[in-house]
Amino acid sequence: MAGNKHPLRIGWFMPFCVAAVAVVGVAMRLCLFVSADESVPFSTSAPIQISADWCQEWQEQNTTIALFRGTCRLVHGDRTFVANNMVVWVRKPMSAEDSRQRLTVYLEDSVEVQELNGTRTENSMWLELNTSAGVALSVRGRIADHSGQDDPMFQRAIHRREGSERVGLRQTQMTVATPQASTPPESVLTLQQTSGLRRVRVSPRSFAMPFNVQSSISDNSTPREMVTIITGGVNVLVDGIVIGGEEGIGAIDLSADRAVIWTDATDNEQFSQETLQRPDSKLQMYLEGNIVVRQQLQLTQFGGQEVRNKVTAERAFYDGRENRALILDAELQSYVPKLDAAVRIRAERLRQNSAQSYHAQNAWFTTSNYGKPGYRVQASDIFLESRPTHSPTSLMDPQTGQLAGDEQTRITVLNSQLVVGDVPLFYLPKLSFLADDYSIPLIGVDGGDDRIFGAKLRTRWDAFQLFGLQRPEGLDANWALSGDYLSQRGPAIGTDGKYGGIDAFGNIFGGTGLAYYINDSGDDNLGSDRRALAPETTNRGILQGQHRHFFEQSNLTLDAEVGIASDRNFREQYRRREFDSDMDLETLVNARQVFDENWQGSLLARSTINEFENNTAWLPRGDLYSLGEPLLGGLLNWSSHTSAAFASLHQADAPTNPNDAFTPLSYYTDASGLVAMSRHEVEMPFSLGPIKVAPYAMGEAAFWSDGLTAQSIDRFYGRGGIRASTQFGRVFPQVQSDIFNLSGLTHKVVLDADYSYSESSRDLSEIAQWNEFDDDAQERFRERMVTTEFSGTLPNQLDPRFYAVRTGAGSNVTSPYHELVDNQQVLRLGMRQRLQTKVGPPERQRLKDWMTLDLGLSYFPDANRDNFGNDIGLVSSRYVWNVGDRTSIIAGSLYDFFDNGQQLWHCGVQSQRSLRGSMYVGLRQVKTGSINSQIVTASYGYTMSPKWVSTMSTAFDFGEGQNRGQSLTVTRVGEWLLFHVGANYDASQNNPGIMLSIEPKLGGRSGYSANQLSSLPGIQN
Repeated sequence: MAGNKHPLRIGWFMPFCVAAVAVVGVAMRLCLFVSADESVPFSTSAPIQISADWCQEWQEQNTTIALFRGTCRLVHGDRTFVANNMVVWVRKPMSAEDSRQRLTVYLEDSVEVQELNGTRTENSMWLELNTSAGVALSVRGRIADHSGQDDPMFQRAIHRREGSERVGLRQTQMTVATPQASTPPESVLTLQQTSGLRRVRVSPRSFAMPFNVQSSISDNSTPREMVTIITGGVNVLVDGIVIGGEEGIGAIDLSADRAVIWTDATDNEQFSQETLQRPDSKLQMYLEGNIVVRQQLQLTQFGGQEVRNKVTAERAFYDGRENRALILDAELQSYVPKLDAAVRIRAERLRQNSAQSYHAQNAWFTTSNYGKPGYRVQASDIFLESRPTHSPTSLMDPQTGQLAGDEQTRITVLNSQLVVGDVPLFYLPKLSFLADDYSIPLIGVDGGDDRIFGAKLRTRWDAFQLFGLQRPEGLDANWALSGDYLSQRGPAIGTDGKYGGIDAFGNIFGGTGLAYYINDSGDDNLGSDRRALAPETTNRGILQGQHRHFFEQSNLTLDAEVGIASDRNFREQYRRREFDSDMDLETLVNARQVFDENWQGSLLARSTINEFENNTAWLPRGDLYSLGEPLLGGLLNWSSHTSAAFASLHQADAPTNPNDAFTPLSYYTDASGLVAMSRHEVEMPFSLGPIKVAPYAMGEAAFWSDGLTAQSIDRFYGRGGIRASTQFGRVFPQVQSDIFNLSGLTHKVVLDADYSYSESSRDLSEIAQWNEFDDDAQERFRERMVTTEFSGTLPNQLDPRFYAVRTGAGSNVTSPYHELVDNQQVLRLGMRQRLQTKVGPPERQRLKDWMTLDLGLSYFPDANRDNFGNDIGLVSSRYVWNVGDRTSIIAGSLYDFFDNGQQLWHCGVQSQRSLRGSMYVGLRQVKTGSINSQIVTASYGYTMSPKWVSTMSTAFDFGEGQNRGQSLTVTRVGEWLLFHVGANYDASQNNPGIMLSIEPKLGGRSGYSANQLSSLPGIQN
C-alpha cells in the first residue's frame, strides 16, 4: 500500500524480538487459501505487478508470452504469488468496448501464495487473471526477445494448461512471430525500473588477522552470479536497507568465522570489498561459526527512536533481496521501548519466510537478564504475519485499487507455557494477538482472608488475548474478565472495559462498561449497626455502562447510560469505593445540541429501574438554555432556562430486612405528570472605576401537575440584586529567600459581593423534589441517620434542602434543581488572596502560587426566617501554603453558629520526597448535632529500595474515642511480577483481613496496579 511504513521489513531477526514480547492470549482464526488444482479467476482494476530475475518474451498473434526465472513474484490485489519459475500468457482485449486484459499464469518450483489470511506453498499451480489497468513488469536481469517454445518449462506449462482446462482451446502448435530488428515486438508488459542503493562492505573480523577469499563466477545459474567464500573471520556491513518503502534508514552488521556470499556477477567479474547495489539485486549469505549480528535502525512504530538489537547464533542463511532468512541455535537480545524492558528470545530455529511472514520453532522468551532466567514463556511455534489495517477514514489507493492504511503484525503461538523456575504454571494450545500487545492475558491474582468474604481468590484476565480476538480497528479499547471465589459468599464472574475512538465521519466517541454476578450465600456486613444483613436475593450483581458520542460538525453530543443493580446493598458491599464516590446508577439517553455560542438545547429520556433508590423517570424531558445573549446593543445580557417534561417521581422502597434502618425522605413521594418551568434573568454590567458592577433581576414560572399533596401546584419566583467585584495587588521584588524558595513576591486580592432579595409564591415544603441533588450514597446515609442519630425526626438545621437554599444552590438561572428556592434576603461576601513568586531558570521563569487564602461568609438580615436566628452564617476558609515544590500545608473550615449548626475544619501536611514516596498527616473535625468526630489520619507510600515498596494508612477518632482502621502493604518488586502482602482492619465492620496479590509485569500495562503503586518508580513495568 502506498505510504505504508512497516518496521518489520528489516532483515531477519528484529521481527522475532517483536514476537517475543507478546506471547500469551487465546487465538481463533480461519485461513482461506487458493487451491492449486483448479483455475481461480480473479478480476481487479489495479495493475498486476510482475517481477523476476530474468525474462524471455515473444508474440503469438494477439497474445504475449513470457517466461520468467529466478524469484518470480506476481502481485494481484491482496494476493502475492511467488515461485522460482513462471509462464505468463497475456491476451489483448477482444474489442474496443472491452478494455480488460486476460492473463493465464503457470507457476512451478517452491510456489508460495501469500494472502491476508495466511501463506501456503505448492509444487506448481496455474490461474487466470483479469485486469483493466495493465501489467507492470520489473526485471532485474536481461530481457530476451526470442521464442522459448522449446524450453522444457514452457512445455510443462502447456501440458499442465491443457490437462487443467479440460475443454476449450488446446495449443498444439506455436507460431513464432519474428520481430524486425529495428522494431521491438509490441508488448502489453510495461517495464518498470527500480531505484535506491544498498551498500555492502566486507572486512576482516579482526584487523590483526586478515580473511581468506575465494571468488568465482557461476555459469550454472540464470542469470550468472558471483560466489564468494570467506574464511578466517569476516564482518559484513549492509546499510541503506529499505524498510516499508523508506530507503537508507537501517543497517545490519554481521560477523562470523566463515561466510559464503552470492551476488549478481559484476562486469569485471572480480570480488570487491565495497559494493553499491540496487535493492532488488541478489544478496545471499550463508554464515557459520560464532555469528554475531548487530542492527541499528529508526522505527516509526516506536516514535522514530533509534533501536539496537543483537543476535548470536551458530549457523544462518540470509537473502537480502527477498527478506528471507534461516537462523539456527539463535539468541536475540533487544530493548523494546513500548515494553520498557530488554527482551531475550532463544530459538532452535528462526525462519523468515517473506517480508511479512516469520516462524520461530522450539523457542522461549524472557525479560530476565539472568543466564538461567527465573521465568520464561516457551512455545513449540511462533508465527508472525503482517496484515493491513484500515481506519474508518481510510482512502482508496489509486495505484493498487486497495484501501490505504497501516500494517499490523499478528502473532500466533502454538503450545505455549509460562514456566517459573522449571515449573510450568499454565499451558495454552493456541494463541493469537497483535505484536504491540506486549502482555500475557493474566492481569493479576489476588488472595486473602477476612470476616466478610472469607478466603478470597480473585483473578483478572485480558479478554482480547484470552480469546485471541483482534482489537477493533480505530479503537483504543481495554476489555477484562474476572473470575473470583469467596469462601463465605460464593463464586463470581465479571467483565469490564473501556473504549474510545473516532468514527467513519471523524466524530469522537468513548465509553465504559461493567457486569458482575455472584451467587451469594452469605450475609452483608456494611458496618456499625448493619453487620449481619441477609441479602434480598442470592443472585446478585450489577450491569453498568456509559457511552458518549460527540458529532463535531453539528455540535451534537449523545449520551447513553445503563445502570442496574440486583438489590439495594449490593453496590455498597461489593463495590464500596464506587458507591461512595462515583455517579449513581441510571438508565437514560440524553441528546445535547449547541446551536451557537449562546444557545443550547437538550432532550432527556430516563427510566426508573432501581426501585430501592429515590429517582425520577423523565419520559421525556426537554431543556432550552440561552446564556449571555446581548440586548439593546449590549447594554443588557439575557439568560434563560426553559424546561418541560412528563415525569414520574419515585420514593425509594423500604428494605425488606427490618434490621436495615430506614426512614423515607419526606421531600420524595410517588407522583407523576407534567413538570414545566421557565426562568429568565437580565443583568446590566458596568464599571464604577475599578469596581465591576452588575444589577440583575430574575423571574420564574413553574408548574407541577402532581406533588406532595397529590394535587397540582404552580409557583412564581422572583429574585433581584446586585453583584460587584474588584481586584488589586502589590509587588514586593525585594523579597528573596533561598529557604522558602522565594524570588520576589506578588500579593493579589479579589473582593466580591452579591446581594439578593427573593420572593416565592410557594413555600419550599410544599414542593416535591423532582430533581435529585444528592447522590445515592448520601441519601442512603440520610435515610439511616434519621433513625440512628435523631430518633426518627431530622432537625430543620440538618435538612439538606434548607442548606441548599441558604447556599443559593438552586437560585441561578441554570441551576439543575430549580425547586430549591424560597423567600430569602442575603449578602454574600468573599475575599480570594494569592501570594505568588517566580520559580524556574532565569530565562524561563513562571509564576507559582506560594500561598493562598480564600474567605467567605453570608449575612442574613432576616435571620429568624433565613438562618435559624443567626445573622452570620456559612463562614468558610481555605488555606494552602506550598512551602516547597514537594511540601504543602493545607487547612480549611466551614462554620454555622446556630444550634446543631455545622462546625467543620481540617488541617494537614502533605509531602512528596523526590520520586520515591509521599506522606500525609491530617486532623479533621466533623461536628453537628449529636455527631462529634476529630479524626487523625496518616498515610505514606515509599520505595524503600529498587526491590521493596511499602504503603500504610491509619485513622483514629479522638472525638468519639474509636479506632477507624489501618492498612499496611509491602510490595516485592521482582524481575517479572509484583508480589503484594498486606493486612488491614476496618473498625466499623470489625473486619480484620490479610491480602496476597500477584501482578505480572511481562507486558505493556505500565500504570496498572491493584494497590495503586504504579506512580512509584520501583514498580513500573
